[in-house]
Amino acid sequence: MTVVVPAAAQATWERWTDFTRWPEWNPQCIEAELAGPLAPGTMLALHLRHPRGRDFYTRPRLTLVDPGREIVWEARGLGLRAPSRTLLSPEPDGTRVTIDAGAHGPLAITYKVSVTDRTQALIYVAMLDALCDSLRA
Repeated sequence: MTVVVPAAAQATWERWTDFTRWPEWNPQCIEAELAGPLAPGTMLALHLRHPRGRDFYTRPRLTLVDPGREIVWEARGLGLRAPSRTLLSPEPDGTRVTIDAGAHGPLAITYKVSVTDRTQALIYVAMLDALCDSLRA
């Protein structure tokens, strides 16, 4: 999923990585907490809303932080790795934000049954639309 946000890369990065403030602008986020610095190894605790209205929790760890450019976190479980990568790149009219998410491992099928590609798309499209709106204001 990709969108061009109507803001400079630094402002976009600051909004996207200020996880504790996600509930202020992100309709999919009920609560968020970063348990340490914005650095690889730090846990992110997210209470999110599924498009069908159910709440769910995930506790991914940051695996890569390239300030202003890229952030990756990964949810893990027995036999499952589910990384989410956000890449920011400057554009003449703002910042291109691309989210890439997936799941792999022997038990990835169980994740893909509960969080289908369509569900992930709905979640991330809502987040990206809200990110654009919040930076437009």
